[in-house]
Amino acid sequence: MLSRSTQFLQQLTTINSRRNLSFKQFNQIKPIINRNLAWFSGQSRKDTFGGKLKRRLKNFFVITVVGLGTYYGYRSYRRYRWFNDMSDFDKTSGTKPRVVVLGTGWAAVPLLKHIDTQKYEVVCVSPRNYFLMTPLLPSVSVGTVETRTVIESIRSLIGPRVKFIESHCINVDPKAKIITCISDGEQTVARGDNVKAVIAPSGRTDGASSRIIKDSARVRPEFQMKYDILVVAIGSENNTFNTPGVEEHAHFLKELLDARRIRSAISDAFESAMTPTQTVEERKRLLHFVIVGGGPTGVEFAAELADLVREDLQTYFPRLVANDVKITLIEALDHILSMMDKQISDYTERHFHRENIDVLMNTFVKEVKQREVIIQLKDSNELKSLPCSVVVWATGIKARSLTNKLREIIGLNIQSNRMGLLTDQYLRVKGIDDGSIFALGDCATIQTPKLVDRIQSLFEEADTEHRSALDLQQFRTLVEKKITEFPQLEIFSKSVEKAFTEADKEKSGYLTLAALRSTLEKADHKIRALPATAQVASQEGRYVADLLNQLTDTQLNHFEQQNLKPFRYKHMGSLAYVGGDEAVVDFTGSKPLLDIFKLKPMSGRSAAYLWKSFYLTEMFTGRTKTLLAFDWVRTHVFGRDISRY
Repeated sequence: MLSRSTQFLQQLTTINSRRNLSFKQFNQIKPIINRNLAWFSGQSRKDTFGGKLKRRLKNFFVITVVGLGTYYGYRSYRRYRWFNDMSDFDKTSGTKPRVVVLGTGWAAVPLLKHIDTQKYEVVCVSPRNYFLMTPLLPSVSVGTVETRTVIESIRSLIGPRVKFIESHCINVDPKAKIITCISDGEQTVARGDNVKAVIAPSGRTDGASSRIIKDSARVRPEFQMKYDILVVAIGSENNTFNTPGVEEHAHFLKELLDARRIRSAISDAFESAMTPTQTVEERKRLLHFVIVGGGPTGVEFAAELADLVREDLQTYFPRLVANDVKITLIEALDHILSMMDKQISDYTERHFHRENIDVLMNTFVKEVKQREVIIQLKDSNELKSLPCSVVVWATGIKARSLTNKLREIIGLNIQSNRMGLLTDQYLRVKGIDDGSIFALGDCATIQTPKLVDRIQSLFEEADTEHRSALDLQQFRTLVEKKITEFPQLEIFSKSVEKAFTEADKEKSGYLTLAALRSTLEKADHKIRALPATAQVASQEGRYVADLLNQLTDTQLNHFEQQNLKPFRYKHMGSLAYVGGDEAVVDFTGSKPLLDIFKLKPMSGRSAAYLWKSFYLTEMFTGRTKTLLAFDWVRTHVFGRDISRY
């Protein structure tokens, strides 16, 4: 008992002495407390450089192991899902409505990516087993961007729930709903290759470096396939306008092989010009490059070629570049980039003058020969010769043979448009009674009904009081009710009162049938065919995918009863690269952007950054995005590869 009391007194004394500690004594024991807390929290007592390095290496190792494990698990799970989905496709084949899509371009890929594969059995048929980023072909043709950057395997894009067959569709039977496919039909991806030239020497004195080998790997028998819904998205081909010599001597710029051939031809021209025995006239001919067509493709190729000459070839061929190289752009109209704002066209022409690109406007190409181009100026009968070595034909498109064959099967009295298949507002091909065939992209043209053709019925329907005249409210009701069927009425939707006032010239407060006809004729004149661009095709593909996903009834000619909205194109602007790290951007027609941000046409370096960012985001996969970014950095740092392969 005494010992316990003694211990208690000692504890009280200790506590008392601790309470009376001075500030100096507390600072002496503070390091001891910190060391104990550091040990308790697992930290090192001495935070030396070696300790920090060891701790950071340990954390890096743990993060790396966890990251690699997570990635491996994700890849394993994805591989498992891939094979599982492929197995499900084989098991459910024939049990769902079959949608057959012809093509792997800008219209087909968005449809294939967004269509509901749980609802439909989807089959894609195309002679090309990859998606091609066509707007970047001018960059590929000069080596700014490599070939593998602009293509992506179609199988990796569409996934395992869509079956792909590499073949060429040569016939469609709309009544039996059967397509016929074969691999030895129209060669859309290998234009210009002549197998006979491999066996027998060509009759031409000169030519390109490329050739082909005929082996036995491409052997695919003819087959037929039934469909419930057919989507034709086969695109178009270059239009030569029956100009002599274009097919034999000019390069197109529509497929990947075209860009590779142009790249080889440019290298051939410079290497040929370096031969010691070449005359001055022959060197100038070899280094004269002619581009036919002042649209975005021709302008961008001329700009890329000028960049190649100024930034890379000038280093290796300084005398040739200074004395002999010449780039000529030929346009039949009075200005280039005619689909854009006039300010854009004027700026591009001035910029091309600074880049030493000759622009010949109001000029027609009459013939293309192996060593020259025959041109004719507008309002002149004189023919002029332009000696050159490389001609790039970048003007106009025409329908493919399958498109024309389908037009003939349906009837040319119904399918009267030579440019492509006529469709309704839902992109269904005209003349197909059950509406089972859709047409998208460059091979299709939407037929917009004219208001004046139905003026009498529209007037009688709007004249609810039977007084042979329409007041403002009746005119507004007519516009709001019929704008879906007649999209040209959109020009009146925001200014109905103004349109009514302008039509009511007698200031009577009513519109007669004659006054209404005059007003609706103005709306009909606003009808324009949609441009053959990737932007239009992509929106059409996404629209048809959403349309088919929304269907509750398989009857494809009852869209109005299902309250499905027709296709409406939303223009988001136009872009074009003009060389020298400069571009042009035109927002004309993109009304939402103009109304919200009040954007005007842009040009210069800021537009070039916008051009690059747009195409970088438009690349479909992370792989192609990464490759494109690295190609631009590589070109800027190391230059372009000028070797021929």
